[in-house]
Amino acid sequence: MDKRPLSVGLVFLSAALALAAMLLTGCGGSDDRTKVEASLQDYLNTIDPRQEGVFPVGAGAPQVRENSCKNLHTGPAPLPEGFAAWRCVITFPPRKTALHVAVAVNGSGVVAWAAPVSQAAPAPLPPATVYEGGP
Repeated sequence: MDKRPLSVGLVFLSAALALAAMLLTGCGGSDDRTKVEASLQDYLNTIDPRQEGVFPVGAGAPQVRENSCKNLHTGPAPLPEGFAAWRCVITFPPRKTALHVAVAVNGSGVVAWAAPVSQAAPAPLPPATVYEGGP
């Protein structure tokens, strides 16, 4: 019995696994989303959760939801040159309360600031008043 077909099969299998791993990790390059999520978590860790008005009272330390950051490419407001607009989701224990945040990231992928984004629908306008007749 020839052992060559088995070794050739193992070479192809290992090559296929390596290719799949490279594709899953973004072709071997760094993932900007992962970098922004880690930087946002570092940024959030510097904020005292007990400080009034920063986070919901008694919510605990915020955590960045995995794979929640998205590059907006065009932000809601112009950012200074060299900054990018992202939107991420942070959660509070026990991960039932979520808060969307707008994030400004510098060219190195470090979060410069983050602010909550309202997810509430705009208040409806009051019904229009129709006037008949003229002055």
